[in-house]
Amino acid sequence: MATAYTATETETIPSLPQALISVLDASQAGEADFEALSRAILRDTGMTSRLLAAANSPFYYRGSPCRTIDRALFSLGLDTVRSLALTAAIQQLFGHYQPRHRSALRIIWRQALTTAMLGQVLASLTRYPRPEDAYLAGLLVDLGKLMRLATDEASYWPVLEGSANDRELVDRERETYGQHHAELAAQRLGQWGLNGFVADAVRFHLEPTDQVRDAHHLVKVTHLAHRLGCEDPDDLSDPALAAAHDLFGLNEGLTRELRKRIEDDVERVAGSLGIELDSRPDPAQGDETDPDQAAREALGMRVRDLTELERLTGEMLRTEGPHERARAAQRTLFLTLGLERSLIFLTDTDGMSVSAWLDEEDEPDFTLPLLPGRSLVTDTLLEREMRRHELATETAAPVIDQQLFRLCEAEILWAFPLLADRQAPPAGVLILGLDTARAQALEERSEFIRALAREIARALVAPDTPHVEPLERRRSDQATQQRIRETLHEAGNPLSIIQNYLGVLNAKLGEEHEANHELALIKEEIDRVGRILLRLQDPNRDITGPTATLNRLVQDVAEIVDHSLCRTRGIRMELDLAPGDPPLSVPSDHVRQILTNLLKNAAEALESGGCIRLQTRDPEDLHGQRVVTLVVADDGPGLPEEVRAAHYRPVKSQKGASHAGLGLSIVRRLADEIGAHIHCDSDREGTRFEIRLPHRETEAGEVGTGQG
Repeated sequence: MATAYTATETETIPSLPQALISVLDASQAGEADFEALSRAILRDTGMTSRLLAAANSPFYYRGSPCRTIDRALFSLGLDTVRSLALTAAIQQLFGHYQPRHRSALRIIWRQALTTAMLGQVLASLTRYPRPEDAYLAGLLVDLGKLMRLATDEASYWPVLEGSANDRELVDRERETYGQHHAELAAQRLGQWGLNGFVADAVRFHLEPTDQVRDAHHLVKVTHLAHRLGCEDPDDLSDPALAAAHDLFGLNEGLTRELRKRIEDDVERVAGSLGIELDSRPDPAQGDETDPDQAAREALGMRVRDLTELERLTGEMLRTEGPHERARAAQRTLFLTLGLERSLIFLTDTDGMSVSAWLDEEDEPDFTLPLLPGRSLVTDTLLEREMRRHELATETAAPVIDQQLFRLCEAEILWAFPLLADRQAPPAGVLILGLDTARAQALEERSEFIRALAREIARALVAPDTPHVEPLERRRSDQATQQRIRETLHEAGNPLSIIQNYLGVLNAKLGEEHEANHELALIKEEIDRVGRILLRLQDPNRDITGPTATLNRLVQDVAEIVDHSLCRTRGIRMELDLAPGDPPLSVPSDHVRQILTNLLKNAAEALESGGCIRLQTRDPEDLHGQRVVTLVVADDGPGLPEEVRAAHYRPVKSQKGASHAGLGLSIVRRLADEIGAHIHCDSDREGTRFEIRLPHRETEAGEVGTGQG
């Protein structure tokens, strides 16, 4: 029987510590380079899986699946990616993998990267139009193995270790779990919304060559890449060479050259990350022979540093004004690095000088003009580079510099410009006073101190607007935003779990089951909940659902409301749909939410025997504007007088304490956002809403503009 997997196994997929270090470093750079970050992520199956799972969850869904790491990066944002990497690092540090299992991870990592690189080269060589899909499929061929190691290591490890080859592993996995690891991985990729051929390539990569001969191009590329990747590059077998020839007509010389070249590339990548590919620990000697021990220690340092950065940011943001924040930064430097002697010079409002305070006095103790050669402080700021100064070499230095050595009781001064980013004006200069031994000890953490300086600068930068909100108002707004973020985070978890179980239920029922249509409707509504929640966090964010025609959208919403509200109350639902099935030219989520609110209001107002009528019209010209019209009418008692008089403003609900009384005001706001016009007629004979949606003629083959 197949095992049901939830989001947990994606979150706990193991990664090599060296790969996580690379991702954390790329995400923490002063000017984060998304291209470099993408390269770092695409070297590791675990991080790639985490990003794709997060980007395609209801919480971050933007209307169409994220099928590439580049799009996932832009969808999630740098902070979320850094958080995912940090979470993975913490789980890796406190995980339960023994040295022999870590060795297995290194083998899986090497195999996945080899298959990915071979797949990309083979795709380009055979003119497949999307070589990046071949790389992604190759990187994810062993995702199922990692998922099972993450969730069922005690049972899966003996299965993995005891299998002599892929065929034997497939048989043992099917006997134990009901499906092999490639099928499990493909199932998960399908749930994430990845290109169906990518999922197929992963699912069928273990099939015999003669079984994939007529399959899709990407399936054949991934199959051959995996087959060649499992072979010794210096001794390719005859069946592997025959597969290259049968599938793509590649001769023996070219196949051998490609395999050796990719082996060299993989070894270069591993070397750049500090991964020892051929090292195997001796279990009898424990961790001392584990080649990843140093990398785990380095990963622990990265986690500690990032945690300290978070603490610094939190400590500074709890204070008000640059002087208090500077003192908060000095306290954090002491708690983090044990630095008792530090000074922070702040750029004055005119940008022509810097000042430093040694105590609580209003007047600064030092004010230095921003002129070159006047002080190590001003030179550091003007050059925008970190500078080191030793006391022995500063005998002829300006008096201010000599005073800084005395005040900091230092043999060496490190000066860091406080730059929020490369383009921002400097917020000031951070001076650290060190003795020689302390400077040597901190040398390896100089990049972390640069990151500290960036966080200090970001907290110190004052807003450009002259108006400053009252302290209590700002704290209230910050608290509200924090509650919103926490609520969205918590709401995203059950939504993801529901989505996962829907996928499991769909797989159990099979593709032909009559309930699949209802399951698809539920999935669409859950996706819409995720997008509505995102608008709560950022009302201006462009988050729209999948494209649709008006008739299809009306049918879907009507079916949901009919089954959930109307039939149980004895209410009829009638549809009169335009024969042309007009495409939508506005975000479908807005129209869906407008229609849902109106239908829900109508159903709750009608008695048994009542009727709701839905009508759509083909595009027409109205007052010089091209529109498509949607009509929602019922034969109920009509809207209460106070509701009609309110003109869509929120009023006290007529439905009891459990209702918010906001439905019609939400309808108006949503209509305004998409430029729709609403007209309402209501009396004792019933209520009729006419919604006129802006329409533009579509290009051939185009359906609406609902994409985000």
